Amino acid sequence: MGEKDLKVEDNSFKQFTDSEKALYEEFKRKINLQAARAQIKKIEYNLSDVTAGLSALKAACSDASGLQLGGICVAPSFVKACSGFLGAPLKRKSNLIACISYPNGGDTTYIKVKALKRAIKDGADEVEVTAPIAQIRDGNFQYVKREFKKLRSAAKNKALRISAECSLLNKNEMLRLCLLAADCKINSIKAASCGYGGEDVQIIAHIKNAVKDRCTVKAEGVTSVSELSAAVDMGAQVVGSRNAPAVARYILSTADARQE
Repeated sequence: MGEKDLKVEDNSFKQFTDSEKALYEEFKRKINLQAARAQIKKIEYNLSDVTAGLSALKAACSDASGLQLGGICVAPSFVKACSGFLGAPLKRKSNLIACISYPNGGDTTYIKVKALKRAIKDGADEVEVTAPIAQIRDGNFQYVKREFKKLRSAAKNKALRISAECSLLNKNEMLRLCLLAADCKINSIKAASCGYGGEDVQIIAHIKNAVKDRCTVKAEGVTSVSELSAAVDMGAQVVGSRNAPAVARYILSTADARQE
C-alpha cells in the first residue's frame, strides 16, 4: 500500500454549519435540563415539622410549584390550606402529601384512619403514615398487619406510603416491616433518619432488594446533591429533604453551567 492510498481527502468530512451547531447546542441544553428536571421530580419538600406556620408553608408551596418538585409534605392540620396554595389537584406542579402520626406512629389505628380520610377530603394527593414503632419493637406484627390493611382500604385509590424511623429499628425489624407493607399493597416505604455515610445508606439497598418492585422506596433526610446521588444509587426512587429548594436550584444551575 503506497503513501497515496493512505491519504484521506479533507472534503470527506462534512463540517457543521453555524445553524447546525446552534441546533446541536440547543439539543444538548434540552437533554441536560430534562435530566435535571427528572432528578428534581424525585425530591419531596419535607415541611411536616409543626413549627412551620402558614406564611412559611405558602412560600414553600410557591417554591415547590415553581421548581416542580415531586411533592411537599405537611402536617394534617395544614393540608386544606396548602391545597389552596397549590391549586386544583389536576393542575398542580407538585403533589401534596399529608404526614400522619409523625414521628413515631404512636396514634391508634382508628385515629390514623380518621386522619387519613380527613387529609384526602382536605385535598391531599398522597398520604404518608408513620408505622407503629413501639408495636414493631415489641414484635407485635399482627397489630401492624391489621393497621396496614385498614389504612390501605381507607386510602382507596390514593397513594399510601408507610414511614419508619431507621434509627429506632434494627435491620431485621425494618426489613420485616417493609415486607409486610409490600404484602399489604402499600405503594411506598419511607426510610427516615437512615443517614448517608458509611454503612447507614446501605439500608436503602436492603429495603429495595427486599421489596423488589412491589413498593417504591423513599430516602428521607437528604441535605445535598451528593446525598441525593448516594440515595438514588442505593435504590431510592424518591428522596425527602428539608433543603429541597436549594438542592433543586443547584441541580438546575449545574445543568445550565454545562452549556457555557
